[in-house]
Amino acid sequence: MSNQEIVATGVVAGGVTTLMIISLVLWIMLIVARWKIFTKANEAGWKSIIPVYSDYVQWRIGWKKTGMFWLVLILAIAAYVLAAAGGLITVNAAGRLVAAAAPNPIILFLVAACMVVAIVLNLMALYKLMVSFGHGAGWFVLSIFIPRIMLLVLGFGSSTYSGSQD
Repeated sequence: MSNQEIVATGVVAGGVTTLMIISLVLWIMLIVARWKIFTKANEAGWKSIIPVYSDYVQWRIGWKKTGMFWLVLILAIAAYVLAAAGGLITVNAAGRLVAAAAPNPIILFLVAACMVVAIVLNLMALYKLMVSFGHGAGWFVLSIFIPRIMLLVLGFGSSTYSGSQD
């Protein structure tokens, strides 16, 4: 190996390691924030550790309509399955996901529709979570742009839980 290849390998390894550490810190921040939010809402804090279940519990804390959570989950799965089955994404010979050159417009529309509905429902649930802790549109907008920080402020701040919203 040449010196340039060794340096390039070191730079890539350093970058990957840095990204992994940042991801781990963000994941821990999310668990800690949700733990505090869950305990404020009279839920067990350990529920924040389990990946999909913690999303469900957060949804339930903010919004009574938990059926919508399952709809979002189904829509996300449907979008991926439609994209894969419709040929929007395929796996090349190297085992990497690649986009189709000429996607089917109907499949593309269905995937986009599933994703848009899921995003809108998630935003509605986030807004209802903020309202259930006595905050309004400003907190909601901030929680879109800096979600981990706003969840930490919600959990460790003076906000009190007033019950889930209809």
